[in-house]
Amino acid sequence: MKKIIFLIIFLIKNISFGALEDYTLQDKLQKENIKILQELKVNTIDPILLTDIYSKRIFKYLYNTLFKIDEHGNIIPDIAKEYKYLDKKNLYIKLKENIIFQDKTFLSSTDVKNSLMRVKNKGALKEFYKNIKNIKILNNSELIIELTTEDKYLLNILSHNMSSIIKEKNNDILGTGDYFIENFKKNTLILKNKKTSNRIIITKVFSKKDRILDLYNNNADIIYDINSLDIEKYIKLGLINKKDFNITSDNILTSALIFNENRDLNFRKAINSLLNKKEKFLLPKEIYGTNFDILEDKTHVKNIKKDLNLKNNSLNLMILNTEEDKLYAKNIEKDLKKYGINVKIIPYQVDAFYYNLKNRNFDMAIQHIVFNKKYPEISLGKVILYDIYDKNLYSDLNFYRKKFNNKNDLENKKEIFIETVNEISKKLPYIPLKHQVLYILSNKNINI
Repeated sequence: MKKIIFLIIFLIKNISFGALEDYTLQDKLQKENIKILQELKVNTIDPILLTDIYSKRIFKYLYNTLFKIDEHGNIIPDIAKEYKYLDKKNLYIKLKENIIFQDKTFLSSTDVKNSLMRVKNKGALKEFYKNIKNIKILNNSELIIELTTEDKYLLNILSHNMSSIIKEKNNDILGTGDYFIENFKKNTLILKNKKTSNRIIITKVFSKKDRILDLYNNNADIIYDINSLDIEKYIKLGLINKKDFNITSDNILTSALIFNENRDLNFRKAINSLLNKKEKFLLPKEIYGTNFDILEDKTHVKNIKKDLNLKNNSLNLMILNTEEDKLYAKNIEKDLKKYGINVKIIPYQVDAFYYNLKNRNFDMAIQHIVFNKKYPEISLGKVILYDIYDKNLYSDLNFYRKKFNNKNDLENKKEIFIETVNEISKKLPYIPLKHQVLYILSNKNINI
């Protein structure tokens, strides 16, 4: 049933909204040490644990995948040399020669099988691998991926960072990328090039202002996680000059009000009907289009106390201790107070916030959900499976998955896709407060 996440793949592959950009450094860097700042720390270097963008950003330096997506959105071979479908359920792949791991051993088809089956069996996003039945090794450089049913989107999944090819050795994870890990401290990861002395230093700096100041003062080369309001603000302050910096994007951030799993649909609808400052669409239109309205149900306003079933007419709202989240929280508090509902705002520092979030230790919370332009279908799947997991949603939508899979022409698939996402919107898994593009700023003397 969880294969509902694949409903979006065919449509997204055939209609796109916005540029499919994935920011990356090229092989030749113009500085010996490249300093990168991002909002949160790198949490993992293990593909089976990959669920966040902060870790995902470094995978391209450490690992390779069988395929990759180029700057035009086309899927092309990476460490695969040749490939072809033998039939609808069997993909033949021949590997490139002389691909070397960090321990100087050569890549083999066994390494590929072990890596992919490891994700299938243990991965945080293993639902994307449900259709892979087996991987048959032909020889040291050739293999066949056997599928349960036809899957036209397999290459897309195999190009994602969760499909990175690795080798486990002495409790270490080795890759075939240009860099290896030289040092991994609490908030800083240092990568060193295998052939040169060049380094990439990735550091967590939570404050947007501090990241921008470091870029302005040449204490950083690249900064992530900056929105359009930040850019406008710091252009006015003279800290950002478009002549000095490259500005690009690869993600859309949705700031959303999420709920504890004990809060049912009526509760979520009731809260939604009382909030003024929110988005019209559940999903960011830059990626998924403008067809999916969140339907208002004003009948909930009349019976608000009954639907909410509150103790002492109060709610707890967990937030990050940032000015942005405080503003969201104040607006929510103001809207609900009009109906006699008190909101207790509970701010946390970043580590404590994400600990409570992971353990679902909250009533309501402001969560920041990330959708990637290059992998919109996997992003949506990750959000449903990992950020706002709701097993009942999969059961309810299984019917639409079957309808989608039984249609062959694009127009019918589009109609079912729209119907499906509208159904997701009706279930209101979260209330979107704001969709905004996340930008990357870099010095123009960096070759990007």
